[in-house]
Amino acid sequence: MPYQFECPRDGCSFELRCDADYEAARLARAHARVAHRTRIAPADLDRWLERIEVA
Repeated sequence: MPYQFECPRDGCSFELRCDADYEAARLARAHARVAHRTRIAPADLDRWLERIEVA
């Protein structure tokens, strides 16, 4: 099942979709590290990473 992540920071339009949850999590953490020079707590990542239905 595909996963989606949208960066919750104000003014940031980064979003991604991946087939695997581990890949979406890896890319979301990389985005936070590179773009915002911060880390995402595991609990926040679990909350912000969504499963999506493919039509």
